[in-house]
Amino acid sequence: MTAPTSRPRPAADACPGVARPFSAADGSIVRLRPAARPVPVTALRSLIDLVAGEADPAIQLTSRAALQLRGLPDPLPPVTVAAIRATGLVPSDTHELVRNVVASPLSGLDGVGRCDVRPLVTDLDHAVCSDPRLSGLGGRFLFIVDDGRGDVSGMTADLAFVATGPDRGVVLAGGSGHGWDVSLDETVDLIVRLAREFVDRAGGDESVWHVDDLADPLGPERTAVATRSPASPPPLGAVGEHAVVGVPLGLLRPDHVDALARATDAVRVTPWRSLVVERGAALLPELETAGFATHSGSPWHRLHACTGLPGCSRSTLDTRALARELAPVLPAGRLPVHISGCERRCGTPATAYVDLLAPPSLEAALTTIHAIPEPR
Repeated sequence: MTAPTSRPRPAADACPGVARPFSAADGSIVRLRPAARPVPVTALRSLIDLVAGEADPAIQLTSRAALQLRGLPDPLPPVTVAAIRATGLVPSDTHELVRNVVASPLSGLDGVGRCDVRPLVTDLDHAVCSDPRLSGLGGRFLFIVDDGRGDVSGMTADLAFVATGPDRGVVLAGGSGHGWDVSLDETVDLIVRLAREFVDRAGGDESVWHVDDLADPLGPERTAVATRSPASPPPLGAVGEHAVVGVPLGLLRPDHVDALARATDAVRVTPWRSLVVERGAALLPELETAGFATHSGSPWHRLHACTGLPGCSRSTLDTRALARELAPVLPAGRLPVHISGCERRCGTPATAYVDLLAPPSLEAALTTIHAIPEPR
């Protein structure tokens, strides 16, 4: 099965933030956006302390490389807000919802990309947060920065940069693949100008979330084309002195954070619910012992689940508990396996996958998996 192409869209964006938490069945949800920049492990420890009293304490990793806390008090008390702000992960009160940036997570670490985009990412984040008009972008608007390797350029983005050389690239608007050839020095200015134009043309209409929602193309006449391929996650394991580790179910747990603290000072969050652990290659065995997925043969490399009970009132089962039962006996295969608690199928992969819709038992889940032919 493939993921549904669309779901009914509410009139207004409801993406959660610190200033605008979302009220769910299990309490408040807050989303923190690192904007593709390194996340200090000390910040992760502070966040995990905030949810330590929950039955299943964890920091959720999202498909846009953000960090999410759920099960917080509702309404969110000032002391909790202050503790979150103290992590340094919310550098702008006015622009926290619009810091949606996904960048090639290994850029500058493995020598594969056409350029190191880390300085560009920092400059872009500063420029967006310092422009008062861009607070109107909304929580769904997405910036992509690809260093030329093609790992994130295939994601659906509103404004994207794809490197074509060590000091040049193409800026894209929407999903057409057509854009403007620019130098690295020109890139942030052009992206900011295009973002301002989007805000002006959206005119405060909260149903206009994306560049492709506009009636006419954004920006001047487009002069360049960039190849965009389906997003491909980096392989798990050692990358030089660094490491890429998968986070089972995208849930970063206390044991994970403790192991990270022994391995590194900072991590990069990927859009594939994994982490780049800087200088972590030598400690991969310890990271695996802590519960991270460290190689492609791990069942957690392909096993996913929606939030499920008790966090989601729509769900008919505890999807996490079933996933943990299933992991040790998951049959070998290449297709992702996704457990959904209801027909909405939240969080499904963008590629073909094995659809486990509210299976009544572990045995029923295994029967469904065995009945799905694997691609050759």
